[in-house]
Amino acid sequence: MIRIVIFIAIVFALTLGATLLINVEGETVMYFGDIVFNAPSWAVIMLLSACAMVIVAATLFLYGVLRMPKAIARQHRDRRRVKGLTALTRGLEAVAAGDATDAQRHAKMASRQLKDEAGLTRLLTAQAAQLAGDEVTAEQSFAAMLEAPETEFLGLRGLYLQAMKQGDRKEAREYAERAFRLRPGTEWAYQSVYTLHLDRGAWGDARDILIKAQQHGHEGGEPAKRREAALLTAMAYGAEAGGEADTARREANEALKKAPGFAPAAVLAARLEGNAGRRSKAAKILDEAWAIAPHPAIAKTMADLYKDETLERRAERLTKLAENKPEADESQLLIAEQENARSDHAAARERLEPLLTRNPRARTFSAMATAIRHLYGDAAASVWQDRAAASPLDPVPGADGDFHFTTDGWKRLIREYGDHGRMAPPPLEELRTSLTVEEVRLLLAPPVITETAIEDEAPAAIVDAEVTESETTPEAEPETEPDPIDDQQAVDDAASLSPDSGTDTPETDEPAASAGQDTDAGTKTSAEGDPPADEEDKAKEGA
Repeated sequence: MIRIVIFIAIVFALTLGATLLINVEGETVMYFGDIVFNAPSWAVIMLLSACAMVIVAATLFLYGVLRMPKAIARQHRDRRRVKGLTALTRGLEAVAAGDATDAQRHAKMASRQLKDEAGLTRLLTAQAAQLAGDEVTAEQSFAAMLEAPETEFLGLRGLYLQAMKQGDRKEAREYAERAFRLRPGTEWAYQSVYTLHLDRGAWGDARDILIKAQQHGHEGGEPAKRREAALLTAMAYGAEAGGEADTARREANEALKKAPGFAPAAVLAARLEGNAGRRSKAAKILDEAWAIAPHPAIAKTMADLYKDETLERRAERLTKLAENKPEADESQLLIAEQENARSDHAAARERLEPLLTRNPRARTFSAMATAIRHLYGDAAASVWQDRAAASPLDPVPGADGDFHFTTDGWKRLIREYGDHGRMAPPPLEELRTSLTVEEVRLLLAPPVITETAIEDEAPAAIVDAEVTESETTPEAEPETEPDPIDDQQAVDDAASLSPDSGTDTPETDEPAASAGQDTDAGTKTSAEGDPPADEEDKAKEGA
């Protein structure tokens, strides 16, 4: 449409111009020596215009002819570039699809077509070589990319991956550090350098990288603070092992500023402050840490601070420590242990009872065993001792009251605490040690002494008493015990003296026999078997 409008405008302009020229009046006289030309003025003007147009057309034609070789070369180059880019695109598709043969074929084609743009083809060549397992070609291609500023960063990443694949962590760290310096805002470069420093235990270098990452927005918030606190704590323990107590105390206190509830830092700082004679400051550190996250190592460190005090004073201080977070199970367990230490076993039993339903640990069962032993005896406490022995160990690091991390242990702790705010990952298998309320009530019921047990124990007690008495006073027995024969004789004499003795004599033997039932069998037989001859003689003489 636009071309039609332009064509119409041109035709209109030419027509208008021709009309105006025809209407021009006058003649033009031209002299060439003796020759004189007379012509209308409009014809002269048109002739001159035509000559100008011819000259312009000839000039353009000559210019085009002169530039034709360059244009042909440019056109050929453009066609090659299009083919090269097409091959490059298809090669990258082959790499993504995992077709090593097709990727290498397109990489070679792209290299031929894009000789002047080698930076584009080197990446494809290196990736295709990696896919085909040609590590030498891949490394050479990545190294060649370092020569061009626009591909240097990609080359460094490729060489880093090659070094990691070959297990050369030192060279990999050098490439990653160079990439991080080149582009500190890149996430993979930061993560690579940070991880490699952690792996070799360079806590200080890892902390420096972490600080730079915070400046460029890779890290921030509570996770960054926890990571830095864990790194500072690892540095503090290393300084303490090297005999640099002041450095260790400074780094531990700095770690507590980042994470006040981090138990390893609190324990180390409190211990060093206590060794320096600042027990009050050490106790304050432990109180603040316990209020955030109770831990057995904190309680043990507090007990060590007051080891020279009396039992009552130490128990009072540990109870005060637990009261910083009384709702925690660890606090309730610590208070119960101190009640046992003060011989308040009934209170300890009552405090430990609800803990038994919340997945108790070996320490909980041991504390209950102590309380039950003092309340009901060893037999009643044996069931709790057995449960304490069968309970799994507490998986929390430092559950025994101290921290002894290896380099690998510190690496795991730094990652776990930084990422999740915990000192150890959850166990793979959950071990349930909880008791139901009914089980707790049955196990805590006081032992009952049955009547059968009393009857079984009574004869043994009587025999023991008789044996003891016979051993102490062997000659006093005949004097103290009444003679059953004499008693029977007196009954018989009384019966013979009664007025009805002649007819009732046989009947008197019956009560005598019933009276003799309270004695032993031998005595009864002797009383009934004595002859009454002497008794009858005495009765006759009396008459």
